[in-house]
Amino acid sequence: MTALIATALVGIIAGGILGWALHKLNVKRTLRLAREDAQEIVDEAKEAIELKELEQKERIQEIEMEMWTKVEPDMLKSEGRIEDLQEVANEKKAKADSIVQEEKKKLQEREADIKAQEQVLRGQEAELAKIKDAQKALNSEFIQKLTAKLGTSAEDFKTELKAKMEDEAVRRAARLAQEHEEDAKEHAETRAKRILALVIDRFARPYCAERGIGAVNFPDAHVRKLFVDPAGANIKAVQESCGCDIIVEQDMEMVGVAGFDPVRRELTRRTLERIFKEKKSITPEFIKKIAENQKKELFKNIKHDGDSMAKELKLEGLNAEVRQMMGSLRYRYSFTQNQYFHCGEVGWLAGLMAAELGLDIKKARRVGMLHDIGKSMDHVMEGGHAVIGADFIAARGEAPDVVHAVKAHHFDEQPSTDHAFLVIAADAVSGARPGARRSTIESYNQKVSELQDIARSFPGVTDCFVLSGGRECRVLVNGKKIDDLHALDLSKKIAAKIEEECNYPGQIKVVVVRETVVSEQTRKELA
Repeated sequence: MTALIATALVGIIAGGILGWALHKLNVKRTLRLAREDAQEIVDEAKEAIELKELEQKERIQEIEMEMWTKVEPDMLKSEGRIEDLQEVANEKKAKADSIVQEEKKKLQEREADIKAQEQVLRGQEAELAKIKDAQKALNSEFIQKLTAKLGTSAEDFKTELKAKMEDEAVRRAARLAQEHEEDAKEHAETRAKRILALVIDRFARPYCAERGIGAVNFPDAHVRKLFVDPAGANIKAVQESCGCDIIVEQDMEMVGVAGFDPVRRELTRRTLERIFKEKKSITPEFIKKIAENQKKELFKNIKHDGDSMAKELKLEGLNAEVRQMMGSLRYRYSFTQNQYFHCGEVGWLAGLMAAELGLDIKKARRVGMLHDIGKSMDHVMEGGHAVIGADFIAARGEAPDVVHAVKAHHFDEQPSTDHAFLVIAADAVSGARPGARRSTIESYNQKVSELQDIARSFPGVTDCFVLSGGRECRVLVNGKKIDDLHALDLSKKIAAKIEEECNYPGQIKVVVVRETVVSEQTRKELA
C-alpha cells in the first residue's frame, strides 16, 4: 500500500516536472517567434525608408534638372551683360583718367601763372615802397619848410590844427543838434496835439463830477423827536461810533456831519440814514449796533470798488491793500472832483496815449490808476501824497518804474521815463476837462483877484485881465517904459510869481501886451 502511494507520488511529481519543462519550451519558442516577427517588421520598415529616400533623391534631382534648364539661359545672358558693363566701366575709367591728367596739366599751368604774378607783385610792392619813402621824405621836407616859414614846431602846428578841427566839429554838432531839437519840438507839439485830440475824443466819461453829501435830512418830526433826546445820548453814541461831529440845529430839519476823514463822514451818513428808518425807538445800543453793521458794509463796498477799478482797467497782480486804498478814494475829493473816478480817468487816458505812442498800455493804465493813491491815506503818514503813495505801493511789490512814475507826477522827483510823463499829461487832462472840477464864486473871484494883484505889482503894468475861466492872464504894459526885451522878461517873472504864490490846477497862460500909440494932428487954414 505504501509502495503504491509512493509510486503514485513519484508519478505525480514526474508529471509536474514534465509539464513545467514543456511550458518553458513553449514560452521560449513563443519568444523566438516574436523576435523573428519583430525583426521582419524592422527589416521591412528599413526597406520602406530606404525606398522613400531613394524616391526623394530622384525627385530632387529631377527638380534641379528642371530649374537648371530654366535658369541656365538667363545666367548666360547675365554673364554677357556683366562683360558689357565691365567694358563700359573700363571705358569710363579711361576717360576719367584722361580728364584728371588734363586737369592736373591745367593746374600746373595755373600755378606757374600765379608764381609769375607773384613775382610781378613783389616788384610792384618794392616800387611802391620806394615811392612811399620818397613821399615821406617830401612830406618831411614840406613840413620842415612850412614850420620854418610859420615859425612854429610840427607838434604845435598839429595841436593847433587839431583844436581848430575840434572846434569846427563842435560847432557843426551844436548846429545839427539845434536843428534836430527845433524840428523835434515842432513835430512833437503837433503830434502831442493830435494824440490829445484822439484820446479826448475816444474817452467817454460824464462831465458832471459827483459831489459829497455833508448833511442828512430828517424824514419827519417824529424821527427827529426820537433821535434828539434831551440828554443827547443818541448824538453822543453816533459821534463815538462813527468818529464825526453831529450838528443839529433847532430851526433846521437836517443833521450836519462834520469831520476831516471822508470815509468816516460816509459812515456817519449811512448810519444816520439807517437810524432814521426806525419808527419805534432809537437808543444808544441800537445806534452802536447799526454803526457796526454799516461799518462792515462800508468796508465791503470799499473793497468792491477797489476790485472793480482794477477789473475795469484790466490790471492784474495788484496787492489787496492797494485795492483797498483805491476803493477808499471813492469818498475823497480834490477841487470837488471825486478822486476814485479821477484815478480811473487818468488810467484810461494814459493807456490811450500809450497806445498812440507804441508804449506798454497796461503799465500806463497801472501808473495812471495808482498816481493819487497817496490821497487815500490819513494825516498819520507824513509827506506829499505823491511821495507817500509811491512808498506805499513800493512796499507792496510794485515795479520800480511804476513807483517812479507815481512819485514824479507832481515833480517831487524828476520824471525820467515815458510813463512818468504820460501820467503827468493824463492827470492834467483829467483835471482840466470841462465839468471835472467846480469852483465856487468866492474861490473864483479870489483867484482872479490874486492874479490881478500879482500882475499889477510889477512896474510898467497898466492893467490886467483874467480870461478863459482863469486859464489866461493878459497883462497890458506901458510901451514907453517896457520895451520888447523887458516884456519877454516880465512875462517870465509874472509866471514864476504866480507858480510860487497861487494854488491852482492845470496851467495859466501869461500874455504881456505892449502897444505903442503914435499920434499927430494936422492943421490947415481955409483961404
